[in-house]
Amino acid sequence: MSEDQLPEEFGAGLPLLEKLKLLAEWSPLLARMQAILSADTPHARAVAVIDTLQWAAGKSGTQVDDEALEHLEAVLKSPEGQAFFNWVVAKIDGAL
Repeated sequence: MSEDQLPEEFGAGLPLLEKLKLLAEWSPLLARMQAILSADTPHARAVAVIDTLQWAAGKSGTQVDDEALEHLEAVLKSPEGQAFFNWVVAKIDGAL
């Protein structure tokens, strides 16, 4: 599918300057995705995913999303939350 066949919702019809603005606005997402990919443990990856979700939720302007993700991050970063997460991962790994 060529660029002129892409739906407008993907920005195919935007002028170059608007495309660059859109890229600049969403480029932090690329860095967060890199953090997810480079995380060395499942727990570190989960924390990176939460960070990415918080950034994306901030774009939506929905306060409930922001608060829920803040709570989830706090739980994951606590010693008990990390132990629970690691236990779940071990159970899943053991089941495979």
